[in-house]
Order: sequence, then C-alpha cells, then structure tokens
Amino acid sequence: MTKLLITGGSGFLGCRLAYFLKEKYDLLLPTHDALDISREEAVRAYLEEHRPQAVIHCAALSNTWHCEQHPDASHRVNVQGTVRVAKACKAVGARLLFMSSDQVYNGTPTSGPLPEDALLQPVNVYGRHKLEAEQRALRNLPDAVGLRLTWMYDLPGSRMRQNTGLPLNLKKACDEGTEVRAATHECRGVTYVWDVVRNIEKALALPGGIYNFGCGNALSSHALFLAFARAMNLSDPDGWILPDPDRFAAQPRNLVMDGTRAEHHGIHFPDSTEDFREALCHPFRTP
Repeated sequence: MTKLLITGGSGFLGCRLAYFLKEKYDLLLPTHDALDISREEAVRAYLEEHRPQAVIHCAALSNTWHCEQHPDASHRVNVQGTVRVAKACKAVGARLLFMSSDQVYNGTPTSGPLPEDALLQPVNVYGRHKLEAEQRALRNLPDAVGLRLTWMYDLPGSRMRQNTGLPLNLKKACDEGTEVRAATHECRGVTYVWDVVRNIEKALALPGGIYNFGCGNALSSHALFLAFARAMNLSDPDGWILPDPDRFAAQPRNLVMDGTRAEHHGIHFPDSTEDFREALCHPFRTP
C-alpha cells in the first residue's frame, strides 16, 4: 500500500482528503507539533524517517485578511513551508502535490476564463505568496504538481470541519436576518470541496506543473450568490442579498479559471451553479 503524507490533515480540505483516501493508502497525518513546516530540519527529518512515496501538501495560512495583516507569518508558512516540503520530497524521492489558489489571478486585468500562463500581478499578500510558492517549489522539484484552487465549500450540516463557504454564509445570513452585499464587478468560481477530493488521485498522476483545479463561472458574485440562495430555497434572497456596484468598480476583479489544461488529463469541473445543484441533489455522505 502506498504511503501518503497529508500535511494540514486536520484542516478543511486535508481532513476530507484523509477520510476519502483512508482505505486506499497508508496515511501519515502528522499534527503541527509532529511536523512543523516552519522548521526546515523538522520537515527533512520527518520525511527521512517515514519515507512517504507521495505528499499532498495542504498546510497553509489561507485566511487572506490574516495574511495581509501578518505578511511575515504568511511568507514563513505559505512560501518557505512549501519550499521546505519540496526540498524534502526531492531528497527522499517522493511525489509532491501542493495547493495553490485562484488568488494568484487577483489583479489580472483580463476578462473571461484565465489560463495558467496568464500574466499574473496579484495585488494581495496571499496571492503574491502563493505565486512565489509555485515558482520556488517547481524550481526545486520540477515534477511537482501545484493545484490552483477556487473558494471551496461544503454543504451546511456537514459534521466535518467547516470553513466560511458560500452556502454556509448565506444560510447564516438568512437565519439571522442580516444583509449580504455582493460585488457586481467581481467574477469567481466556487467549488464543492468533495469534487476537489474526488479528483485528487487523478491529480497525483499529472505531469509536473501548475493546473487550474476548480469550477468556472460566468456570473457576477451578486448573481452567483442569488443563484445559490435560490437553489437552497432560502427566503426572499432579493430582499437581503444586495448588489454592491462600488466594490471593484475601478478595477473589476476576475478570478475565473480556465480548466482546459486539467481537462486534457481527464479532470473536469462543471460550472459553479451546476456543481452546486448537483451537490444539493447528491451530497457526499459522511458518518
């Protein structure tokens, strides 16, 4: 049985990967204390001791606001941590799959779905650090695979660790009677986390490089929020999901990714609204 290390195994994505893959792999799921990616010697020692054949690197500081306020911590974890894992994988001959983000496209002026080779000029700390991590990881380990993920969600009611996903945010706002303001000058995809999880094994077999890995979307954030709320049958979404025409008015924000490269290798993600309707009809069941 292949020995597989998952960093960040208690996080939103990592815990679901661990659940999904537990019967197929000999999993290593170290705690932060057991594998501190901010210490190069600790990373090298752990991989040399346990000798995994493959590593899925999910550990990160993913809150964009926190990274903006704490850029040193973001660089230490999101950039240096990824580079340390890449170097250790090279030393032991392990396959590396690491997570990046659609935030690398934040600041790209082009409209429409963006390919992996689009001109990138990320405007926030998290996006800049994820781009630097991609570049440096591949310099150290050219056959590593980096996945640019969209904003992910699980369905409300999941007993596994949740994040601030769109359906959960909308349900909470509806239940509490609070307004949600959504940008009309922003377009981004959102993806059901279990679709990412189900495609991970295919991603492990990809040729080295960077891949967009998530759903597309042709709607503004305001229209997308309304579509999700209606699919969930939330009460009167037009009354509390309000358009925000001022945010990103000077520079529209486009984070929509072109998934063609992954599709050439048999990995397909549907449109965001189609993906959500399918998730509501066929949710992934956990105990």
